[in-house]
Amino acid sequence: MSDQPAYAVEIISQREADEWLRQLRRTPGNPGAPRTLVLPGGLELSGEFSLTARDAKSGEIEWEHSGKNLITDYGRRRWMEQKWNAAIIAFAPSIEVPQLGRYSIATDSNQSFASGNMNPALTPATHTKTFSTTFGTPGVNRTLGIIALANGSLTAQVADRGIENLMSFALLTPPKTQTTTQTLEVSYRVSMNPIA
Repeated sequence: MSDQPAYAVEIISQREADEWLRQLRRTPGNPGAPRTLVLPGGLELSGEFSLTARDAKSGEIEWEHSGKNLITDYGRRRWMEQKWNAAIIAFAPSIEVPQLGRYSIATDSNQSFASGNMNPALTPATHTKTFSTTFGTPGVNRTLGIIALANGSLTAQVADRGIENLMSFALLTPPKTQTTTQTLEVSYRVSMNPIA
């Protein structure tokens, strides 16, 4: 007889699998779905962002907003493969509720915009990556419905094709506006451990 331990395998029904997946999806009917992902080894992948709109002339803060994002299934896979070595920060007027299985957002080319491809600053102790940029004043007022972090190496121009290769995104509630007299500072942090 073998000294190897016995493993129990439990098969679940399609109905049970559907219910389990429904619980994971963050939808208006299921606001309590998890916003972080547990990775192999028990590490938790989570993210947060902060926005600061400033008057372009005086530099005074006109509004601020911060929140937590939802890591997508695609984002989880990218983290395990490449640790998000490059990304873009993108905005769209969409008010779609984030979902784990979402890979892209169709956007309005007059309102959607994105940063260039960025390499993050790294905090090794918590394996936290910070993507930061400042958007200049726009030609017309911009509606900010969602903020997203997308794979920069694979994302086409947002104005032409929408936000593709979503790694994480969040709904801004209520939507924000960047006016023609405001700059917008953005800091987007993702950590493999809970952010303190």
